[in-house]
Amino acid sequence: MHKQDIQTIVSAARETADSIVGAREWKTAEDASAMHDVIFWDMLAKRLPNTNIVDLLSAFD
Repeated sequence: MHKQDIQTIVSAARETADSIVGAREWKTAEDASAMHDVIFWDMLAKRLPNTNIVDLLSAFD
């Protein structure tokens, strides 16, 4: 997969997590942040199932 494709997927996952988390009221900022992380990483795992975190991070170096 090309670097640009990975960056597009990461951006889309971030935007989706932002939208979902921002659409509801949270008791604490920590709860919102934790849910954002869960959504973001879940979306990446689904879109990039054979990519590990090291490969993903190296795409941005």
